Amino acid sequence: HGFNLLDRLLGSAMVVMFVFIPSLVRTTFGLFACVTVDTPTAEPYCAGAVGRYWIFDMGQQCFQGYHARWAFGLGVPLLLVLCLVLPVAIAAFTLHNRSHLDSPTFRKHYGFLYGQYRTSCCFWEAVVLLQTMLLISAAVFGFTVGPVLQTLIISALFGATLVLILVVRPHQHHQTGNLAIQSLSCLLFTSLESQSLSMVCDQDDQEFVLYSTVIGA
Repeated sequence: HGFNLLDRLLGSAMVVMFVFIPSLVRTTFGLFACVTVDTPTAEPYCAGAVGRYWIFDMGQQCFQGYHARWAFGLGVPLLLVLCLVLPVAIAAFTLHNRSHLDSPTFRKHYGFLYGQYRTSCCFWEAVVLLQTMLLISAAVFGFTVGPVLQTLIISALFGATLVLILVVRPHQHHQTGNLAIQSLSCLLFTSLESQSLSMVCDQDDQEFVLYSTVIGA
């Protein structure tokens, strides 16, 4: 049973969408990313910019003026589509067509969604999408809590993803699963070591130089 033009266009659109999703999610989260510039001070000093300002336009207060229209008019619908509708749609689509996963025609158009996963975990691409969104959110909003806590959050996400893969084993081939485990382990180790490097001591100290040399080796 051949696929019609609409099915072909849908498959091609999904491939293109997956390529641009990380950039689109980062931009969408950026619509809500704000930073505190100045804080109220005692006399005779005066804070020049009290409040939180949008990182895309540091002259615009958050949720004031045109930023409120962008955030609520564009940001909220995009968040709902990207973070809720899209993962649910991918999971529902693959589970609904579970009986067609081995069809050559279906695999040709939509195999990129489930080809590397076991039949029982054909929806796993939706989980990967959610993991990607969580990491992007930590990268976008993490600067507001400082680099140490931001690194901790990212390390926790790497660790949780690693444990999830070890428990579920969603990949169809052991080589692919082992590669994912090794990659996440490397990312987790690098993240934790970069955090320890920033916490151990001042960068001008001899201890810092020695520690960074040992860790780098």
